[in-house]
Amino acid sequence: MTSNGECQTANATEKEDWEIQRDYHKSLADAAFRVGAFRTAIAEYSKSIDLEKPSEEVEEAQKPVAVSKLLLVLYSNRSAAYLRNSEKSKALKDAQMCVELDPKFIKGHSRLASALHSLKRYEQAHDAYNQVLKLDATNPPAKKGAAECAKALEAIKQQAFELEQDRKERLLAQEQADEEESKGLEKEKDEEKQQSPEEAEDDLLNDFFDEVEEVTTKKEDELKADKATNFIKNDRKTLGSAKQQMDRLLQSNYEWRNLNPFYVLQLPVEATDDDISRRYKALSLLLHPDKSGGSDRAQLAYDQVQKAKNTLNDPDRTRHTRMLIEEGMKVGQRLWKTQKAGEKRTLQEVEEREIMRLFAQVEQKRKEVTQRERQFQQREQQQEDQEMEKERKSRQFDKQWRDEGRVDKRIGNWRDFQQKKKPKKD
Repeated sequence: MTSNGECQTANATEKEDWEIQRDYHKSLADAAFRVGAFRTAIAEYSKSIDLEKPSEEVEEAQKPVAVSKLLLVLYSNRSAAYLRNSEKSKALKDAQMCVELDPKFIKGHSRLASALHSLKRYEQAHDAYNQVLKLDATNPPAKKGAAECAKALEAIKQQAFELEQDRKERLLAQEQADEEESKGLEKEKDEEKQQSPEEAEDDLLNDFFDEVEEVTTKKEDELKADKATNFIKNDRKTLGSAKQQMDRLLQSNYEWRNLNPFYVLQLPVEATDDDISRRYKALSLLLHPDKSGGSDRAQLAYDQVQKAKNTLNDPDRTRHTRMLIEEGMKVGQRLWKTQKAGEKRTLQEVEEREIMRLFAQVEQKRKEVTQRERQFQQREQQQEDQEMEKERKSRQFDKQWRDEGRVDKRIGNWRDFQQKKKPKKD
């Protein structure tokens, strides 16, 4: 007769190879979950589930298949890992699998309630918590979750009620306003009927003056439009030819020169919004590619004008642009005053050079920040791709292991070895 220790050793050695692998992956998953490595836990639970659940051939041949308690635990644990990793839909799917496999599995209903709660499906979550309480009336998390869902449902109901009340009040106010307007019109008609000939004549005279004022206002608007058109025409005269503008906007290093939108539009920094709009229209009419037979140079110069206008359409960017220009002018004035004897740079030349230098420095820093962000995103994507590839190879290895029958061979060899061993004597 064998001792208890020998019986336990014999039971341990009776485990098949796939069972050892299953338990190994589960232990790795449990450890990863405890330290917060939820993605690793999910991957290891998935491997353990693949080894534990029956194959498709077994499921077809034996219906219904008895569900192991361990399989329920694995699905439940993976659901919790998915939820902690903010993969709520996958957590719900695993929880539903638990309930489908065993409707009396309390932990499965608890996972289902938590997943639904996180997805803000409060009504379904409330029902799931109540199902947990039917199976375990003293379950504290279920009591707390049911209370929170009930509170959320009440808040939603109250919000819907308030919205409906607000809608009714607005409709009632509109109806009252329409009714008052209708009464006012009727009152005006009654007053018109009761007017004396002198009052009626005064009303006609007032209507005449209103018409005169409307015509005058319309004429003033037309004059303003004509004035703006004349400004644009005058701008086009002072801007020169399309070729001259293309040469100016596309000279060497134009990408850096044209960072200053006021330089592109040939306007002073104190130009108004109307000045900017008129100059943009004048340059657009002058440089439009359709007027140059679709020339690439015309299109490129036209794009520079469009870019400058877009910059000045944004109040924040316009304010920042003006600050840079003013700073460049200040620096230029200091340098011009301290230039060495013999230097013949004008104040305007020095200011333009310093303004261009400031815009170039800002653009260079912006490009460096963009490049660092792009490199960071690339590294993150590369790490994610490597992890996915590692998981894919692991799944492929496990599948190949089973397909080649290595599991069955190892199990057969182990059983042959057990049969050849001599039984121990008491």
